[in-house]
Amino acid sequence: MDLLQATLLGIVQGLTEFLPVSSSGHLALATYHLGWGEGLPLWIGVATNTGTLLAVLVYLRRDVAVAVSGFARGLVSAPARREEGWRMALLVIVGSVPTAIIGIGLRPVFEQLGHALPVSLALIVTGFVLWTAPRGGVKDSVARLTFRDAFFAGVAQGMAVVPGISRSGATIAMLLWRGAAADIAPRLSFLMYLVVSFGVMVLEADTVFREQILWGELVAMTVASFVVGFLALHVLFAVLRRGRFRVFAPYVWAIAAFTLVRIALG
Repeated sequence: MDLLQATLLGIVQGLTEFLPVSSSGHLALATYHLGWGEGLPLWIGVATNTGTLLAVLVYLRRDVAVAVSGFARGLVSAPARREEGWRMALLVIVGSVPTAIIGIGLRPVFEQLGHALPVSLALIVTGFVLWTAPRGGVKDSVARLTFRDAFFAGVAQGMAVVPGISRSGATIAMLLWRGAAADIAPRLSFLMYLVVSFGVMVLEADTVFREQILWGELVAMTVASFVVGFLALHVLFAVLRRGRFRVFAPYVWAIAAFTLVRIALG
């Protein structure tokens, strides 16, 4: 892998981690269609994931600060437990539990599906999820979201361990189905992503450092995924405000169809 390939993979990750089209699916299909072979070293996924994690931290810095400080104050103060930050932190924790259980328990199975054919089929499913999601509901604040809403969002996020199932698409769609407003759904979704993303980095750090890492390429991927991911967040929030979440469905169907035709033609 050279710097150009690394940068392209970072761009793919940055665009597709937040736009609801499946970053894992696109990374797998990018290597397939560009002839780089199927399957990627673990350090590549960690590098691109680091860039998008930083993008969320910057983009949602106010929400992150409110949740972290609110949780810390709520541990020692009863009045603080009535504030937005405390409840936001609890919602993120509740949503992260089923994600962790599903991800850790089923990941070894679903990692075997990271090839062109199963990824294409999963993208078709993602398209139907996006197409059927409502535009938004009446729950327009953290206080109006329930722990059950967060739990179901966490289940949806856990299922995104399947390559081709969009994490952002699944969690945002689930929250919209649960009645969340179009601006609150992505905020909770990406706060939950931060927990999962950081957890993945911690769990896989030892394995990653045992691999042969190309440090220049790693930096290129991280920077590219950060910059492009930050811009993608702006795009996604704008699309959701306009109630046009389903606009991404025809795209993932087209990518899946193109790949399936190529597979069929050998």
